Amino acid sequence: METESGARPGESAPDPAGRGPERELLAPALDAVRATGAAFLLRGDPGMGKTTLLDWAEERAGRAGLRVLRMAGAEAESALAFAALHQVLWPLLDTAHHLPDGQRHLLEAALGVRADETPAAGEVAGAALALLARAAARRPIVLLLDGLQWADPPSAAVFRFIGSRAAGLPLVVIGATRNEGRYAARGVGRPIDLEPLDDARAGDLLRALHPHLAEWARRRVLRAAGGNPLALRELPAELERAAPDRLAVVVDPETGELLGELPLGERLGALYEDRLRALPEDARHVLLRAALGAPAAPDAAARESAAPAAPAAAGGARAADDAPATIGARAAGTWRRIQDSGLAHVDPRTGRVRFHHPLVRAGLVHTASSAERRAAHRDLAEALPPDSPRRLAHLAAAAIGPDDGLAARLDAAARTMAERGAEAEAASVMARAAGLTADPECRAARLVAAAALAARGGRLRFADRLLAEAENEAHPRTPSPAALYALAVAYVRLHLDGDPTPSLRGLPAVLDTAAPFRDAGQRAALLEPALFILVIVASHTGDDRARAALDRHVGQASELTVLCHQAWADPPHTAREVPARLRAAIASRPDGPADPLAARLLLWTAVAVDAVGDHAALWDRLSSRSTYVTQAFIELARAHDHFLHGRWEESLALARRGAAASAAHGYGYNEMMFLLHHGQVLAGRGDTAGLEAIARLLTPWAADRHLRLVTGRLLGLKALCALGHGRAAEAWHHVRSLTPPGGPLPRLPWIQLTLLDFAQAAVETGHRVEAQAHLRAVREAGIAAVSPHHAFLVAAAEALAAADDTAEERYTAAYALPGAEEWPFELARLHLAHGACLRRRSRRREAAARLTAAHAVFERLRAAPWAGQAARELAAAGGPGPEATGAERPTGEVRHPLSAQESRIAELAAEGLTNREIGARLRLSPRTVGAHLYKIFPKLGITTRGGMARALREGGASAQASASARATAAREVIPSLGKTL
Repeated sequence: METESGARPGESAPDPAGRGPERELLAPALDAVRATGAAFLLRGDPGMGKTTLLDWAEERAGRAGLRVLRMAGAEAESALAFAALHQVLWPLLDTAHHLPDGQRHLLEAALGVRADETPAAGEVAGAALALLARAAARRPIVLLLDGLQWADPPSAAVFRFIGSRAAGLPLVVIGATRNEGRYAARGVGRPIDLEPLDDARAGDLLRALHPHLAEWARRRVLRAAGGNPLALRELPAELERAAPDRLAVVVDPETGELLGELPLGERLGALYEDRLRALPEDARHVLLRAALGAPAAPDAAARESAAPAAPAAAGGARAADDAPATIGARAAGTWRRIQDSGLAHVDPRTGRVRFHHPLVRAGLVHTASSAERRAAHRDLAEALPPDSPRRLAHLAAAAIGPDDGLAARLDAAARTMAERGAEAEAASVMARAAGLTADPECRAARLVAAAALAARGGRLRFADRLLAEAENEAHPRTPSPAALYALAVAYVRLHLDGDPTPSLRGLPAVLDTAAPFRDAGQRAALLEPALFILVIVASHTGDDRARAALDRHVGQASELTVLCHQAWADPPHTAREVPARLRAAIASRPDGPADPLAARLLLWTAVAVDAVGDHAALWDRLSSRSTYVTQAFIELARAHDHFLHGRWEESLALARRGAAASAAHGYGYNEMMFLLHHGQVLAGRGDTAGLEAIARLLTPWAADRHLRLVTGRLLGLKALCALGHGRAAEAWHHVRSLTPPGGPLPRLPWIQLTLLDFAQAAVETGHRVEAQAHLRAVREAGIAAVSPHHAFLVAAAEALAAADDTAEERYTAAYALPGAEEWPFELARLHLAHGACLRRRSRRREAAARLTAAHAVFERLRAAPWAGQAARELAAAGGPGPEATGAERPTGEVRHPLSAQESRIAELAAEGLTNREIGARLRLSPRTVGAHLYKIFPKLGITTRGGMARALREGGASAQASASARATAAREVIPSLGKTL
C-alpha cells in the first residue's frame, strides 16, 4: 500500500510515544537514503510505540519526497502465502513488464495475478528485490513493515532477504514486531529494542498528552502504564469513563496503594488478551490471585520443577500479609507454563511474582469475569490475618450485598486516608462504604462524606454524582449531616457552573442553626470553608444575605478569614490596613500556609488589594505542591495580576491554559473566569471581535447568576475597548451603566479599574463636570487609601478630568506616586492624555516626550489602537510620528487621509454634533472647527455633513471586509469557549 504524507515542508511531527532517542537512530538513514540504504527492526511489547515510529518515518519520508510502501500485518492473513508481500509490491506491479519474463512470472504467480502454482519464497525474493531496485532507482523508497509477527512465512522470508541487501540500494526498510515469535530473534535488519519509558520520559509524555490530568489520576496512570506509551495515552480516558467507586476499592489504607481493577478499555485490554487466554485455566487462576495482590513463594517441589532462572511459586506466607498456598508437582508444572509464556516469573530472591509488565496484571483482571474476581478476592481475604489492611480491601472487592460491619471499617479507613492528604482516593473508599451500608439514612450520610472528600480532592463530577445519590436516598428529607451536605452542595455548584444560589440559601442557615464552633476540628471542617465560600459569593454577587451571614459569624473565624472578609467587605472602609496585615501574615509563614484553605484565603485577600505580584515567591511554592483546585486559584489571580502589571502575553498564556484545564476538570466557574481574564487583554488590545465573542458567552451566564463582578468587569472592558478606537460616546454609555455619575458609589468589586475609563469617556463626551464630581466622591470615600494601585488610579483619573489651570499639577502628582511605573498600561494612557494636553497648548517638545513614552509601551503590549492614537498625536505635535504598520494598526480602525485633530472632528460631526458642541468638547472655537471641516470634506469626497458617517464607514471597507475573519480568529484563540457549560 503506497502512501504520501500531507505534511508541509519543514514541519516536524509531534512525538506522541516519547520515542525521541529511537527517532534519532532512524533519522540519519532516512536522510541519506539517496546515497545508501539501511534496514532496521523495531522490537517491543504491544503499545510501545512501534507503529507510531513508523508513522513518523512515513511523515518524514513524505516531506523529503521519498516513496513510501507500507505493510500492516493481520493475524487473519498470517496463513495466506505472500499476503503481506502483496500489500508492498502491488503498487509497483504495473512496472514489472520491465523485468525478465521469469522474474515477472514469479511475482505475478506469488501475488495471484497468474494462475500458476505458488512459487517458493527463495525464488520470489530475487524478483521482488529486482522490482524494488528498479523503482528505487527512479525515486528512493522507504519500506515500512508493521506487525511482522503476523506476516505469512513466505512473505517474512522475502522481507528478510530484501533487508539483508538494502544497504546497496536507495532503500530503507523499517520493520516492527513484538518481542515474542520468530521475528524477535531473526528479522529484517538492525534491531532497535523499544523498552518501557523510564519514569522521567513517561512523566513528560503523560504531561504532554494529558496536561490537565488530576494529580491522583496522574499517579495512578504512571504506575499502571509501566512506561507503555499507548497506556499513557489511553488510560486517563478509561479512568474518566469508569465507575468511580471501582477505582480504589482494593486499597491498602495504610499506604494508599491501589490494588484493584484497572479499567483498560477494549484496546488496552486486548494487548495481552490472546496470550493470557492461551494459558490453562489453573495458570490464569494463579496469576489472577497474584494480580490482585497475593505474593507467592516457591516451595521445594516447585523449585525442582521450575527453570533455575525463574523458580516456580508455591504457597506459604512470607510475611504477615502474604497469602499461604501449597503447591505440589501439578502447581510446579503450572508455574513452568507461566514462565514459558513470558508473562510472569517468580523472583528467586523474594519468591514474589513479577509480571512482565504492569499491563499484564491489569489484563488479567480485565479478562476475568466479575464472579472470578470476587472469588479470588474472597480466597485472598480468608488467607490474611483479621487485622490486615489488605484483608479489608479484598473483602470490600468481594462483597455484593450490604455489610454494615465492613462498611464501618471502610469508613474509618477512608477518614484515615483523608487525614494523610489522599482525599481523591478516600472518596472512592467512602463511596464503597456507602454502597455496603444497609440503612438509607446512614448510607446517605456516607455519600455526603464521600462527596465532600471528592470535592476536596478535585473530583468535582464524582462529587456531584454522589450528592445526587445522597438526595435520592434521603428523599424527601435533606441528607444528613445537614451542615456538611450544605457545604458540599454549595462548593460543588459554585465550582461546577458558578451557581451561588445553594451558597446563599444553605450556608447562612447552617451557620445560624449550628452551635458555636468551639471545637477546632469543627471550625476547620465547616466554619472556615463555609465563610470563605460566602466571601467569594458576596464579592461576586454583592448579595446582602452573604454579607449579613459573614458579619454574624466571622468573629468565630481565624485571623486569615477575618482579613479576607475585611479586604472585600467594603474596601474603602475595611481594607485600609489589609496590605500591611497581609504582609505580616505571609511573613509569619515562610514556607507557605499548611493547608489549601489558608492559601486561598491569603490569595483572595491579595487580589482585593492588587497585591498578588508582591508575594510571587509564596504562590510559586504553593503551586508546585498543590492540588488542581489551589493551582487554578493561583493561576486565576496571576492572570489578573499579569494584566495589571503589563505582562499581557503571560496573562494570555495563563488564561488559555487555565480555561482548557478547567474545562477538562469540569470547573465551569474557573473556565468562565479565565475567559474573563482573557477578555481583559483583548480589550486592552482593541480586539473588538474577540471581546464580543467572550462577552456573548459570559454576559448571559453571569447575569443568570447575578455575578456582578463579572457583568461589571465586562462593561468596563467594553468601555476600554471603545476608548481605544476613539468611540467615546459608546464608552460613556458603558461606564454610566456601571456607576451613574452623581449617585452613591456602588459596592462593586474592581470598580477602581474603571476610573480612568470613566474620566476619559466623560471628558471626551463633554461631561467633565460630572467626572470631577464623581472623582471627588471617590476621593472622599477613601478608595485611594486601599492600596498603592488604587491611589494611582484615583490620581490618574483626577488628572484626566482636571480643568486646564490645574491639569499640570494633577499630572505631576500622579507621576510622583510610589510605584506608578508598576502599572505600565495605565501610566501610558496617562502619558498619552498628558501629551495631547501639552500639544494643544503648543508645548510640543514636552508633548513629544510624553507621547513617545506612551507609544513605546503600547507597541510593547501590542495595544494597536492606543499605539495608533499616540502615533497620530505625536505627528500632530511635530514629532517623528511613527506610522502604524499592518501589525500595529488598530483592529477595526478606519484609516483616512486625515490628521489626528481632523479625525476627531469628523467623528464628532458624524455623531450629529454642531460646530459649537464640537468646539466645546475639544476646546476649540466654532470658527476653527468650521475651518477644519472645510479641509475634511474634500479629503473624504463629500460636500455636506450628512455624508460624513457614510464616508467614514466606506473609508474602512477593507477593515469591514475582514470583520468576519477577525471574528473567526477570535474564536480560534479562545480554545475552550464554553466547553464545560
